[in-house]
Amino acid sequence: MKTPVLNIATGKTVDYHGEPCLVLEHRKDGTLMLHLDQMTHAFGSTNNFAASSLRAHLNGPYLRSLTDGNPDEIITRTVDLTALNGSKEYGTCECKVAPLTLDELRKYHDILPLPERFEWSVTPWSTPKVNEDETWVMGLHSNGSINYSRCNLSVGSRPAFLIPSSLTVEVEDTNPLEQYSIRELAEELFRRINS
Repeated sequence: MKTPVLNIATGKTVDYHGEPCLVLEHRKDGTLMLHLDQMTHAFGSTNNFAASSLRAHLNGPYLRSLTDGNPDEIITRTVDLTALNGSKEYGTCECKVAPLTLDELRKYHDILPLPERFEWSVTPWSTPKVNEDETWVMGLHSNGSINYSRCNLSVGSRPAFLIPSSLTVEVEDTNPLEQYSIRELAEELFRRINS
C-alpha cells in the first residue's frame, strides 16, 4: 500500500525506492528517515564531517543511488557538528544525507534497531583547538553502547535524510487505522454514533 509518509507512525519501517527505511520523526519541514541497510565507509582523514570523504560519498553517489537518480526529492538539512566535549569548532554543515548526531542517537534510542556492527555518527570526540584531536569520531556499537573509533577506519553507517512529508512510500503489513490520529478516530466514532 502506498501512502504519504506523514501517515506513518514513528518507529515504523517503510519502503523508499526499494530500500528499507525507518521513520524517525515528522518535522514541520519534512520527515526524517534512517536507511536501515548498513553500508561500510571510512569517515575521512579527519573527524570533521563537513570535510570528510563520508560526506562526499553520501551526498554524491550514495544520494543518487538512494533516490533512483532524483536527489532533489531529499531536503537539505543543517547538521550540528558539536563535539562530545562541547567544542563548536566545526560548526554545522548543510547536506542532504548524513549519519545521525550523538544527540539524535540518544533522542531516537527507543526506536533505533541496533546496528550489525559499529557505525558512525557525525559527532567528533573533540576538535584540534580544544584537545589537538582530529582523529576520533563517536558512534553506536552493535550492543547499544556509544563509543568512538578512528576516522580513517572503514566501519558502518546507516545515514539519515529528510523527505517531504507528502511523499508517498510503500508500507507493508500495516494496520490501516495507523494512518489516523486517535483524535480523528474518536471524532469518526462519535460521528457514527450520533448519525
